[in-house]
Amino acid sequence: MNILHLEDSDDDADLVKEVIKDEWPDCQITCVANRAAFASELERSHFDVILSDFKLSNLNGLDALELAKQRAPDTPFIFLSGTIGEDRAIEALRSGAEDYVLKDRMKRLNAAIARALRESEERRKRRQAESRSRELAEFLNQAREAVVVTDLEGRITFWNQGAERLSGWSSDEVMERSCGEIFEGATTTHLAAACRTAVEAGEWSGPIEVVDRQQQSRVIDLRISLMRDEAGRPRARLALATDITERRQAERRIREQAEMLNQAREAIFITDLQNSIIYWNAGAERLYGWKSEEVLGKTPQQLFDVSISTAAHLAREETFAKGQWFGELQTHNRKGEAVVVESRQTLILDEKGKPRARLCINSDITDRKKLEEQFLRAQRMENIGLLAAGIAHDLNNMLAPILLAAPMLREYVTESSALALLGTLEKSAERGANLVRQILSFAHGATGEHRLLQVKHLLRDISSVIAGTFPKSITLEDYIPGDLWTIKANPTQIHQVLLNLCVNARDAMPNGGTLQLKAVNQVLDVAAAKKIEGARAGAFLVLHVEDTGTGITPDVLKRMWEPFYTTKESSKGTGLGLSTVRGIVENHDGFIEVTSTLEKGTRFRVHIPAAEGPMPNGNNPPPRPLKHGKGELILVVDDERHIRDMTSTMLTRHGYRVLLAADGAEAAMVFAQRAAEIRLVITDLHMPNLDGAMLGRALRRINPGAKLLVVSGMSSALGNRPDFKPEEFADGFLQKPFKPAALLAKVQELLRPAGAGASVAPFS
Repeated sequence: MNILHLEDSDDDADLVKEVIKDEWPDCQITCVANRAAFASELERSHFDVILSDFKLSNLNGLDALELAKQRAPDTPFIFLSGTIGEDRAIEALRSGAEDYVLKDRMKRLNAAIARALRESEERRKRRQAESRSRELAEFLNQAREAVVVTDLEGRITFWNQGAERLSGWSSDEVMERSCGEIFEGATTTHLAAACRTAVEAGEWSGPIEVVDRQQQSRVIDLRISLMRDEAGRPRARLALATDITERRQAERRIREQAEMLNQAREAIFITDLQNSIIYWNAGAERLYGWKSEEVLGKTPQQLFDVSISTAAHLAREETFAKGQWFGELQTHNRKGEAVVVESRQTLILDEKGKPRARLCINSDITDRKKLEEQFLRAQRMENIGLLAAGIAHDLNNMLAPILLAAPMLREYVTESSALALLGTLEKSAERGANLVRQILSFAHGATGEHRLLQVKHLLRDISSVIAGTFPKSITLEDYIPGDLWTIKANPTQIHQVLLNLCVNARDAMPNGGTLQLKAVNQVLDVAAAKKIEGARAGAFLVLHVEDTGTGITPDVLKRMWEPFYTTKESSKGTGLGLSTVRGIVENHDGFIEVTSTLEKGTRFRVHIPAAEGPMPNGNNPPPRPLKHGKGELILVVDDERHIRDMTSTMLTRHGYRVLLAADGAEAAMVFAQRAAEIRLVITDLHMPNLDGAMLGRALRRINPGAKLLVVSGMSSALGNRPDFKPEEFADGFLQKPFKPAALLAKVQELLRPAGAGASVAPFS
């Protein structure tokens, strides 16, 4: 504690220092004896308390008080004098003195200093509270103090204008009257009790409720002090009262408003002009995780990630420039989890229209943004599927002439090297057609039929893909036993599961490593199944994909199955891979076990239930010999000239007569002219002007007995449109590209007379 003592008597100064040191040994006391030294110390240093004699040889005590209030208005000022009287004490208190202590009652000095410090601290806290209250609601006007002096019998001897405003009674009306004559009921009782305590203890302070002249109830902050004469005998009571009615009402309103704001779902907070948080509601606590007491006085930038500071700074600048701002902000909560908010920011102005604070109301839209993002990605995937379907149609039309021409060219080639080239050409076209079918199956989300499957063939295929496409820095170790159990599955989807897991393993080893791919037979008993999440007892074929890469962190491990969740760059992944893998495995009644260690690698074990029953005989029956036609007339309809010509050549060479049409409209005219002769119409499904479905319905109206074979480069073409009912317009369907043998076999089936052999499954 640091005390400034104005005293021109060295003996008195030493006595005061001794008294104070008894209570506060570490206290620093600076003693001055004249105005110049007093003013200099006030300018130079900060003091916790100022003590001053009332009568000085070269300076009046009230002048010293005035000088202190000018230069250190917040520092408690206590008169320490042996000659101060009642009037001067009142004048001193009215002038701003905190208290007065008589030199012959020096024991009271330390109590006066302690109380002055306490009240000074209370005033500081009250000012802070009032400042916060003013910022949250409206500034509250504090009434000036009412100063009242009574004698020991309770008769009023002094009544200032503050008391007049507070009570409604003028000074002339109350002078020489007691408080009991002015106030009524409980007010008189409360005042009498406070006065008795002040006489016994020397002072009393606290809030009480009074009723003024207009019968209005008021709450006042009252302090009653016992005034003594030079001999230390009680001679009067000094009462200082401050009307705090409006403040109490405002505090109640603020509490009610704060409670309502705390019930709001939105995060609401207020910052001052220095961007420090001065209000933080319960909604903000729920959204961000920080309690109000933890954030008050801090800036939003101190709470949130530096990465959002630029956007938040721009939002704040626009709020101050335009008065308001609305938009989205990327933030995070106390746990570091990403939070997207829809923020509304408004500038709060004072009575003069100047900026006073900034109000922020943030609504959590994290889940909505995730759904929007998933929807947009799903739309992109749907568009990709439609695009893939169109591309596949064109690719199939390009591959069709190759598959049709290659077998026919064999008749003109005798050299073994040329025949080998034709074989390579034909196999490449077949591989391209199969690849297109796989792409379409995935793009359309086709589940396909589950059939008995020997996975070792798929594993060898995946091994070939890895060996041919993965970086040479990755070593493949595969283990494919010959006695693997069969499973009932969709081969395309199992292929997709293995490929997705292998691609993820590759991406986890940017600097190279080892990729293990293997399959084993495994029987899980009840005890073993309990150790694996989602597992059950039984016989399983287990597919292992293991890498020596970077591993998966625990937080990513928890979320990696979520759709669209990915740690890869946007150009390297959509976040659909693992969610698709899990969906496929669960669709096959299986489950996945994952173990991962950072910087050591990750292992996926996919359990698929083993199939019951033997694998179908792998020896396919010999193909049925194809018979040549007997001159039957066939109409070939296709908008691709090369396919028309190749199909016509092949059919002609096998004993059929052929008519050609470039689209559905031309085919309808040709058929109308020769409907009785045409035995079969082979038409593409997707054509300009008139597609295959509409053509089929038109031909059925002309000749209900006409046979129609639909071909298409689209996968599952007959099921892509809800208005397609194959039985209404077609007798068979053939997927492009096709080999000559497949087309000739289908033609032979459709032209076979009724009852001539086994029944035909036209759409197989």
